[in-house]
Amino acid sequence: MKWTWLASSLALVTLLAQPIAPASAQSRSNSHRNLDGSRDIRNSDGSSSRIRRDLSGREIAEHSNGSRSTTTTDLSGRKRTTHSDGSYSNSSTDLNGNIRTQYSNGAYSVSKRDLSGRWRTEYSDGSYSTSVRDLNGNWTTTSSGGMAARHPERGVGKR
Repeated sequence: MKWTWLASSLALVTLLAQPIAPASAQSRSNSHRNLDGSRDIRNSDGSSSRIRRDLSGREIAEHSNGSRSTTTTDLSGRKRTTHSDGSYSNSSTDLNGNIRTQYSNGAYSVSKRDLSGRWRTEYSDGSYSTSVRDLNGNWTTTSSGGMAARHPERGVGKR
C-alpha cells in the first residue's frame, strides 16, 4: 500500500512537474509537501500546480492556468487521470516497478527508477524528464523538452 501511494504520487508529481516551454527547451521544477498534506509544484517558467486528496481518496490537481485534473485508482492499482480539457491518461505499474502511462492522444510514457532512487520518464516523442528526491522528501525534476515540457499532466487535447 505504501509503495503504491509512493509510486502513484511520484508518477503524478513527475507529470505535474513539467512546465510550459518550447519543444526544444529544457526546464526545471521543484515540489514541496505542505503541512496539510498537499503538494505544491513550482516550475521554472513561473507556472505552478497544487495536488491534494479529497475525502474519497481521489487526487485533485489544480493548475495555475485554471485547468484541473482528477486521478482515481481502481482496486488493481491502475490509475485514470481526467483533465478539464476532456483528455485523459491511464497508468499502471508493471512487474518491474515501471509506471506505464497511455495518453488519449495516442502518446505514451514509461517511468523507471534507477539504483540511486532517481526516476526517469521517457515519452514516445523521445523526450524525457528526470526526478530526484532530496533528504526532506521534496522532488526536483528536469526535462529535455518535447512532450516532457508540454504539460501532459494538464491534458493533451483531443485527438
